[in-house]
Amino acid sequence: MKSTRKYLSAALGLLLLSNSVVGNAATAASNGASIGASIELPPAPAWGHFVDNYKNSISANQSVYSNPVIRVLSGFQDLWEPGTSWDNGTKLNSSVLDYNIQYVANIAATRTAEDEQLAYLVDRRNQSYGATEGLGALADVYRDKTGTFTTITSIPDDATSVKYNDGNGSNKAGDSGSELGKMVDLIGTLRGNYASSNPAKNFYSYMRPYRWANDTSMIVPTLVPAISTTPATDGGFPSGHTNASYLASYALAYAVPERFQELLTRASEMGNSRIIAGMHSPLDVIGGRVMATALAAATLSDPDNAALKQDAYDQAHALLLTETGTAEDRFTDYEKNKAQFTQRLTYGFDQIQSTTEPMVVPKGAEVLLETRQPYLTGEQRRAVLATTGIASGYPVLDDPEGWGRLNLFAAADGYGAFDSDVTVTMDASKGGFHAADSWKNNIAGTGKLTKEGTGDLKLLGANTYSGGTQINAGTLESGSATALGSGDVVNNGGTLVEKAAGKMTIGGSFTQAANGTLELNVDSASDVLEIKGAVNANGKLQVNFQSSYVPSVGSVTLMSYGTGQQNGQFAAVEISGVPSQYNTQVVYQANQVVLEITNKSNSGGSTGSGNSNPSTPSPTPTPTPTPSFPVDPNSIGVTVTAKADANGNAEAVIDDAQIKTVTEQAQAIEAGSRIVTLTVEAADNAKAVGITLSKAAVTNLSNGKVDQVVVVTPFGTLTILSTTLNAIEKAAGSNIRFEVAKSGADTLTPEAKRLVGTRPVLDVSIESGASSLSTFGGGSIQIDIPYTPAQGEDTNAIVAYYIDNNGKPNVLNHSSYSNGKVTFITNHLSHYAVGYNKISFSDSSSHWGASFISYLAARDMISGSGSNQFAPNKSITRAEFAKILAGVAGAHVSGYTVSAFGDVKAGDWYLPYVSWAAEHKIVEGSSSNEFKPNVSISREEMAVMLKRFTDQADFTLPKTASAVTFADQSSISSWAADAVASLQQAEIISGKGANAFDPKGGATRAEAAKMLAVLHQNINKQ
Repeated sequence: MKSTRKYLSAALGLLLLSNSVVGNAATAASNGASIGASIELPPAPAWGHFVDNYKNSISANQSVYSNPVIRVLSGFQDLWEPGTSWDNGTKLNSSVLDYNIQYVANIAATRTAEDEQLAYLVDRRNQSYGATEGLGALADVYRDKTGTFTTITSIPDDATSVKYNDGNGSNKAGDSGSELGKMVDLIGTLRGNYASSNPAKNFYSYMRPYRWANDTSMIVPTLVPAISTTPATDGGFPSGHTNASYLASYALAYAVPERFQELLTRASEMGNSRIIAGMHSPLDVIGGRVMATALAAATLSDPDNAALKQDAYDQAHALLLTETGTAEDRFTDYEKNKAQFTQRLTYGFDQIQSTTEPMVVPKGAEVLLETRQPYLTGEQRRAVLATTGIASGYPVLDDPEGWGRLNLFAAADGYGAFDSDVTVTMDASKGGFHAADSWKNNIAGTGKLTKEGTGDLKLLGANTYSGGTQINAGTLESGSATALGSGDVVNNGGTLVEKAAGKMTIGGSFTQAANGTLELNVDSASDVLEIKGAVNANGKLQVNFQSSYVPSVGSVTLMSYGTGQQNGQFAAVEISGVPSQYNTQVVYQANQVVLEITNKSNSGGSTGSGNSNPSTPSPTPTPTPTPSFPVDPNSIGVTVTAKADANGNAEAVIDDAQIKTVTEQAQAIEAGSRIVTLTVEAADNAKAVGITLSKAAVTNLSNGKVDQVVVVTPFGTLTILSTTLNAIEKAAGSNIRFEVAKSGADTLTPEAKRLVGTRPVLDVSIESGASSLSTFGGGSIQIDIPYTPAQGEDTNAIVAYYIDNNGKPNVLNHSSYSNGKVTFITNHLSHYAVGYNKISFSDSSSHWGASFISYLAARDMISGSGSNQFAPNKSITRAEFAKILAGVAGAHVSGYTVSAFGDVKAGDWYLPYVSWAAEHKIVEGSSSNEFKPNVSISREEMAVMLKRFTDQADFTLPKTASAVTFADQSSISSWAADAVASLQQAEIISGKGANAFDPKGGATRAEAAKMLAVLHQNINKQ
C-alpha cells in the first residue's frame, strides 16, 4: 500500500494526499472461474455454517466461536487487534488501515453540497424507507400502500446544531396490516432480532474515522450533532446503517426481482454515503455489506420464513408491479450502476493475500438469486455465484465460507463461465424471468449451453465458452458479436435470433434441423452472420430488415462460411422490411448466402430461395439524409367532406380531375415550393379519417413537379416530400389510401399510459390494396399532431412517442411542440402518441437554465446527479459532456465495449459514450492516450466537440448572428478558433462579461444543457 503518510490538520482539518482515491477497483470484477470455482459446499468451519446458526448473532455472544457475524468478519483480525478499551487496539497492517482512514479524508475534502445532502438524508432517515428508493418509479406507490414514511423530508436550517431523528423508528418501516403487509414483514424479518451490528462493533472496537483523525471537520456539518458522546459503545466496524440498508434492499429485491440490480445499487449508495458523511470508513461499509449478505441468505433460507417470502413475492406482483408509479428513478443507467457497485465491493484496496484462491459459495447463498433466476436449479444458481465472484486477497473479504467474495450484481447477469455443461429450461407460461431473461456477463469456460423450454434467453456478453450451443426449444437471442462462444451451434427445434450490431460470429459449424428457425435481424450492410465452419441448412430462415436500414436493388450478404462447406438449404424463407416494389431471392454461393433484390418491373421472380450463382453483387447505396420540410410554402388545395359511419370511420375520395387541376396550378408557381394540400373535413363523431387517391392521381402528383403533398385530417397532418411520394407511387399497385385514426390506450404498457395519459394516440397508415406501405425506400414523412397543452404543462417536456408492437413507448427525441401541434419526422408509419415527460429537479426549477434542462431531460438526453438534483451550477466533466452529446445524437451505445483511451477502463460508466465519440472523431485524447474523463471540460473543448458532431451529422450550422471578435480572442487555441466562431454565429455559444470568451474556463452543467438544447432545436428545424 502507498498511503502510509499520516493525515494532518490543514485548512479543512485534513491533508489531501491525492486528488482522488485510487486503487484496483477493476480487479474486483474478475471472477473465480479463471482460477477454479466450486459449487460444492465449503468445509464447515469448526463453529458450523452461518445459515445453520445465524440465530446465535445476539449480544450475549461476544466471540468468534459463539457469534456467526463476528466470525464471518474475522478477516478483520488480520488487520486489527482490539485492545482493552475503545481507543487502545493495535494496528496489524498499518498500510491498509491508514489507507482506510485516508480514503475518508480524501472524500471529505472533495465532496459536494449534493453529496452532503444525500449523506444527511441517508443518516437520519429510516434505512428501510431509504431502501425503497431502489424501487424507482414505484417507490411512492409502495410507500403509500404500506404506510412507509419518514419525518425527515428536508434538511432543517438549524441541522448543524440540532440533532433530528426520524419519527419512523420501526425496522420494517411500514404497516403489517396493509395490502402489501407481507413485503413489510419480510423487511422486518430480515432486519429482525439477529441483525444487529452492535455485538460485532463491541468485539472489534475499531474507532470511527473522525476519531482516528481527531477532527470532526471530517463529518458533514449537518451531522455533527449526531456524533455519539459514548465512544466506547460507538465503534465503526461494521457499519450498522450499511447492514440495515442492504438487509432492507435484499428483502425488496427478493419480492421485486425486476429491480434486483437497482435495489443493490441503492444499498451500495447508502453504504457509500456513510463514508461521505465521515461517519464510517470503507472497511466499516464493506463489513456491513458482508454481514447483511450472510444474514439475508440465512433468513431467506430458514424454513420458518418460506411462506412469508412467497407471500411477499406474490403481493408484489399482484398489487405493486401492476401499478404505474411517477417517482423519479435515479437508477436507470445500467453501466453507471454496475461501475459504482463494483467499485464499492473493494473500495480500491490492494490485494494483500493470495490472489488465486478458488471461489467457494457459502451454504444457502443460492437463495439470494431464487426469484431473480427462478428457472435455474439451486445448484445452477450456486454455479452462477461461483463464476461471478470477485478475486481473492482483498482485506476482510476472504472469510472461510465465501460471503465476502459474492458479487450479486454480476450474478444477476447470469453465468460468468460454463465450467461444465449447462442446460437452461424456461417456461414462458409462468411469466416474469421464467419467460425471458438476459445474460450480460462475458461467459468463459469449456462447457456447453443447451436451451430447453418455451422461454426467451438473451446472451449479450463477449463470450468465449468453447463447448458449443444447442437450442432444443424456445428462443435463444444473440446480442453481441461473439454471444455464442467459439464452438458449434446446433438448432434442433427452437428459434435462434441474431440481434448483434454488425457482424456476429459462430466459432464452429452451424446446423439447423427441420423444426428450427434462424432469425436474422439486419440493421446495415455489414450485419452478417459469419460461420467459421460449415453450414448445414434446413428449417426456416427469417430475415427482418430493420426500420433503420431499407435495402435497395442489389445483393445483401446474409451469412458467410467456409468455401464449399454448405450442405442443404432452408426449407422456408420469409423476408420482411423490403419495399414492396422489389422481388427477393435467397442465393447459395460457394462461401456465402446472399439475398438478391430486384425490381418487379425488371424481374418476374418472387420471394424465395434458389441455387443460382449471380455476378458480383452491387453495393447497397448510401441512404438519403433526412430531408428538410419548408415552413413558408406556396400552397394549392383541395378540401373534401367525409361523413362518418356508425363505427366512426370517415372516408373521402378525391377524383382524378381535381388532382389534375391542382397539379397544373402548382406547376404554374414560378418561385418557392410547390405544395398541394389535401384536406379532409369530418364530423365530430369520426374516429378515423381515410382519403383515397387513384394510382393515376398519385402518378400525376409524382410527375407534376410537386414538391410536397400535405394530407390534412382533424387528427393529424402528413407532409410528404416528392422523393417519398415517388417511392409511394412506385410501391403502389392500385389506389392509395391515407388514414389517420384515433387509437385507444388499452394496448399500452403501464409506463406508456403514465406518459401519454389522455393525450392523442394515433395509428397512421398508407395502404395500396391489401398491402400496407409502412416504409418509403428511405424517404421520410413529417407528422403533425394537434395538441393543446394542459394548464401548467411545460411545453419543453411535450414529446412524441413511437409505440411498438408490445405497447412500449419509445421517445422520438427529435419531436417538439410549437404553435398547437407536436411535430416529428419518421421513415416508417406505425402507432404514435403525444406524451408528457416532465422530469423535475429540486435545485433547478427556478434556475435560468430550467427550460433547457427540461427540454433535454424529457427526451432522455440528460439525467440528474442524485437525490432529485441536477446540480446546474456544478462544472461538467468531459465524460458527462460526451454522454449528453450521445443522447442528443440519439446514439445507440450498448455495442461500444472497447476503450480507445488508456484512462477509460472496462466497467467505467462513461466508456460506451466516450468510445462512441472517439469512433466518430468527435473527441481525441492527449499525446499520452488519455481522455481525462473526470476533468472539467473547457469552453473551447466543448465548442470543438459540438462542431465535430455537426460535421459528422452533416448538419449545417446557421449564421443568425454577426461574427464577434472576443476581447480574449488571442487566448483561443488555434485548433478551436474555427469551431468557436461557427458556434457563436449560430448563437449556440456566447461570450461572458466584458466581451470575453474565456476559452480555458469550464462550463456548468446548465450552460452545457443550454448549448446542447439550442443545437438540438436547430437540428429539428432544418
